[in-house]
Amino acid sequence: MHFTVDNLEQVFPLAEFIADSFGPMAEIVVHDITRPENSIVFIRNGQLSGRSLGDGITDQTLQLATRADQDGADFVSDYRGRRLNKHEFRVSSYLIRNQEQTVIGLLCISINITELQQAAHVLQTLSSIDSDDVQISSETSRSHMSEEPAENIRRITRDEVRQFNIPMDKLTKQDRLDIIRNIKDRGIFLIKGAVGIVAPELKISIPTLYRYLQALK
Repeated sequence: MHFTVDNLEQVFPLAEFIADSFGPMAEIVVHDITRPENSIVFIRNGQLSGRSLGDGITDQTLQLATRADQDGADFVSDYRGRRLNKHEFRVSSYLIRNQEQTVIGLLCISINITELQQAAHVLQTLSSIDSDDVQISSETSRSHMSEEPAENIRRITRDEVRQFNIPMDKLTKQDRLDIIRNIKDRGIFLIKGAVGIVAPELKISIPTLYRYLQALK
């Protein structure tokens, strides 16, 4: 049984409750998807994304909601939202249906993970071990150590792609740009040879990846 309402205003008290529960680190939005260009009919903590009442829904969220509706699902959870106002978001969206079981809106929780990522980076830096202290006892160990950075780069790239929850062949140019920005923000392209590892993972050529990186400057 799907969650149904007569109108979107009936969801506002629930949205207020969620906003109070999550506090200032989460933006809570109710979208009226019957008017996607100015879909936001409720918003709390809009300063995080820079959005306000009357702004539109992102193509990514609308596409994921449409796919969830086609699959008969009630929600889409834990996907990486668009980078807005210099913030990264982990988003979950609940489908709101009317009495005819037609999806008329979305209740979206967008958690600002920017500061969490920065804190994680600090913790990783503080807990890292100086490579000068590592004792390598055999050629096998040396080979493993030399391969590890490349595998880490591939894993991080795949993790970033997976966050979008969109098949590789369905990624738009903006999707790829956002993924590359996220990889860049993690310092991956400071590693020698990273471009040659990341490009095949994104199914693009090395020159194309360089053009994306140039666009981010």
